[in-house]
Amino acid sequence: MQSMTLLADAISDTNSLGTRVKDLLTGTVMSVMVIVSVVVTWQKSKSILAAGGALLGGVALWYAVMSAPAFRDSVGETIKPGGAPPVTEGRGPVVVRVVEPVAGPEVRRAGEVL
Repeated sequence: MQSMTLLADAISDTNSLGTRVKDLLTGTVMSVMVIVSVVVTWQKSKSILAAGGALLGGVALWYAVMSAPAFRDSVGETIKPGGAPPVTEGRGPVVVRVVEPVAGPEVRRAGEVL
C-alpha cells in the first residue's frame, strides 16, 4: 500500500512540475522573446513602424501559443474524420459555360467571337 501512495505522489509531483514549466515557458520566455524581437528590430531599422510590427507579430504568436488547444479543437470540428464528404452548406448548383470555337476570320483566342 505504501508503494501505491508513493507512486501517486510521484505522478502528482510530475504533473505539478509540468504545469509550472509550461507556465514558465508561456509566460516568461514568450514575453522575453517579444521584448527582444522589438528591441532588435528597433536597433536594426530605427523605425517605430517596424518595431510596432515586430510587437504585433510577437503578440500574435504569443496568442497562438496560448490558444493552441482551441485551434486544435476547431480543426477537429471542421475536418470530418473517416472520409466524410466535404461541407457544402450555403453552396448552390454550379453553372458551366462552354464556348465552342467558331471558324471564320473573326476568331479570337479561347474561341470567343467578337
